[in-house]
Amino acid sequence: MKKRQLICTCLLLVTIIALSGCKLDTSKLIHSHKENKEQLIKVEIVFTDGETLVAYLKQLRLESDARVYVGGPSSNNYYDARGNVIGVFNYQRVLYIRLLPDVNSNSGGG
Repeated sequence: MKKRQLICTCLLLVTIIALSGCKLDTSKLIHSHKENKEQLIKVEIVFTDGETLVAYLKQLRLESDARVYVGGPSSNNYYDARGNVIGVFNYQRVLYIRLLPDVNSNSGGG
């Protein structure tokens, strides 16, 4: 019995040391993927050429992984309701972005 406790203690210590020594974001391990889905914002993007696009954005500004090229063009992802990347748009071509109510969200009562 003492041998089993010693082995478990050693494994626990090695795990703690390994996790604390690297740049692992442990909050992603604790929080479920469902919370990422709730962060998506349903929008209608209207472009300067009159085209419209209904999609989801993570935020209403450039994302941390977006790219801005010399001269102003940018590339930013847009998503489906599940959070999967379905395309890229250029903020230079955006006339305006309108927030839409998300009928899939459970934020309402009842």
